[in-house]
Amino acid sequence: MENGFNLISLITTERSKGTIVWLCNIGAEKYWSNLSAGVVNRQEDIAVNRMEEMNLLICREQDIIILREMPDEDYLSNLRKMGFSIPTILSPENADLLTPISELVLRDEGLLNKLKEAAEKNNDLYFNPYGVTHLEEEIAQKTGMRIMGAPSHINAKINDKIFNREISEKLGLTVCEGRVCNSADEIREEYDKLTNSKPFFSKVIIKEPKGASGKGLYIVDSKEKLESSLRMIARFSRGRTDSKWLVEGWYNKKGDINYQIYVSPDGEVDVFSIKEQLLRDTVYIGSKMPPELEQRVLDSYMEYGQKIGRYLYETGFTGVAGIDSIITEQDVCIPIIEINGRFTLSTYISFVNQILKDKKILSRYFRLTPEKTVNYTDICSKLENEGLLINSDNKEGIFVYTSGTLPYKLHEGTDGSVGRVFTLIVSDSWENVNVLNSKLEKIMEAYSK
Repeated sequence: MENGFNLISLITTERSKGTIVWLCNIGAEKYWSNLSAGVVNRQEDIAVNRMEEMNLLICREQDIIILREMPDEDYLSNLRKMGFSIPTILSPENADLLTPISELVLRDEGLLNKLKEAAEKNNDLYFNPYGVTHLEEEIAQKTGMRIMGAPSHINAKINDKIFNREISEKLGLTVCEGRVCNSADEIREEYDKLTNSKPFFSKVIIKEPKGASGKGLYIVDSKEKLESSLRMIARFSRGRTDSKWLVEGWYNKKGDINYQIYVSPDGEVDVFSIKEQLLRDTVYIGSKMPPELEQRVLDSYMEYGQKIGRYLYETGFTGVAGIDSIITEQDVCIPIIEINGRFTLSTYISFVNQILKDKKILSRYFRLTPEKTVNYTDICSKLENEGLLINSDNKEGIFVYTSGTLPYKLHEGTDGSVGRVFTLIVSDSWENVNVLNSKLEKIMEAYSK
């Protein structure tokens, strides 16, 4: 099947074929970049690492998923009730909640042997990580699993915002006003140009090439903020002479649009899951599916995805990529704000309508800082008592789709109780989705100090 391997087909129309070994190695970006991580909150990192559970939303029964901890039993039971398939779940021995999952796998000879045995017994077994770094390549080499996705050095190149801008320019796509800067003086010069020349921008954004999840982005709306941002940039770049930054105008937007593409090993491009994203400043907090966009706009995104996918294939890229774009207040589409040459949080919810069947869906993410710890059952019980928990029969209500991200226990050396809750708000109408969302927000407020 390798030459004809198509991930999208396998998780949609050909679900009985082959076996996929899933590994949600969130944080892969740090292996593609030598930028400083800055201040680290260990409790936040635990919640981020446990987002691996959302990978279960796209698994098939015959698949294998590697998770650092077994999920909450109530959570697995609810997934089954909703109609999701639960694969074989493997966990590394002596797993902690902070070490990157791929490092844990490589330390566990017993787990590596299990994966090697599975690969030897099954010619149609494929290793599909969230992102490919040298660690996943080493896992594949030690186990004999066929890794699906571009080599690590290609992924590092694709996940570079400056390279993303170059792709747009080469393909003749509209780009943001701005340029690549090589020094603090050039950043100051571009800031002055963007804020004092037509079109006038009230804000400017400075981007580190390989920042991810809202990190490495500096929104500047004054000279004072510019100088403080430059001091921070200088501290994190630590005097490196090869540093570059992308400086662009900040647009007022009608919409933040994410679209996903899959580039198969033979170069076939699938464009899937066009979503309206909800952002707070530059941080993702949810998605709207399907998007309320005119058909001509949806068609244009299909064309952009095909064009970008073919270009990426020529560079050596295969696998899933998530592309962020914007539509400005002037109805101008900027097709590439950035490309993530890997899975994104949005990828894992891209196929839920196979289960939920033509519903309106709003995904919402909340950061929780409760005074007392709270677990998956607590959250679901609260929603059920309020009449908001999803009904597995009519598929209406609020579905909590991770359990391990919740601040259900404190860990030695961590800073207080911090967690995240990921939900899908599901209904037949956007009006009811909005009502449910308002009620959910009020409930979530009670879990924040």
